[in-house]
Amino acid sequence: MSRLVVTGYASLDFAVSLDGQAQGDRTTLIANRDAGAWPRAGGCPTYIAGAVVRSGQAASPVMWVGTGAEGQGFVGKIDAQGIGTEGIGLVDSPRSPTALMVYQADGSCMCLYDPALDRGEVLMDAQKDLIASASHLCISVGPPQLMDEIISLCPRDARLYWAVKNDPDAFPDAIRARLSARADVIFHARSERPLIGANDAVLVETRGPDCVCVTQGDEKTEIAVTPIDIADTTGAGDTFAGGFIAAEMAGTDPVAAARAGIAVAATLLSERKRRQEQ
Repeated sequence: MSRLVVTGYASLDFAVSLDGQAQGDRTTLIANRDAGAWPRAGGCPTYIAGAVVRSGQAASPVMWVGTGAEGQGFVGKIDAQGIGTEGIGLVDSPRSPTALMVYQADGSCMCLYDPALDRGEVLMDAQKDLIASASHLCISVGPPQLMDEIISLCPRDARLYWAVKNDPDAFPDAIRARLSARADVIFHARSERPLIGANDAVLVETRGPDCVCVTQGDEKTEIAVTPIDIADTTGAGDTFAGGFIAAEMAGTDPVAAARAGIAVAATLLSERKRRQEQ
């Protein structure tokens, strides 16, 4: 049975849109927040696995939360989406990773992140078994002390995806070199291309609301994207990656998979915008 395993950080996200610019010693009103997702389950593995599940494939994230109420709430939100929870590890902490996503009137976003777990993440036997038996494995930004072990556990015949992030802590030079050489598909933004070393991978470059560029050897294909007018775009890129992976799991080629990923990301943003307008 095909199953995606995706590794990385978890996060409970509190997202708001402001009616102005936040300034010190001054109150700025919140123009919008999603009362139905306050907080919402975030983190790259959540969005990637969620898109795969909604596309009809199986996915289990490998990530970590605390043992307190925040962690329990996070696991409940994952389970409610039909995402496998067997790969969620617990760290002895009353806190779990949390992010405040503050979208300002000028279009900028402040992200205030509490990692919470003090690098207490370790790979449990159940998580190791998931990675070692995966038919498809996606590595996203996560605990740096575990990256080497995760890559080493990847089965030789698994299709490996790397979701690039400009995070030198999680992806130092040596890890980027290993992932570049091993990955079958690499997702990245245009600004992240210099982080990728020598590779034979399919490169999937997201260019925001403009297009997605799929590079296979010497062949490049640009696919147009229809912009959606919404400030809160958190998770759109990872949802795209999940839609792409699910399409490949179903047997499609990379260009068709990119089109599927665009459609899944558009659905996420359209539904989020609809809730905001209610």
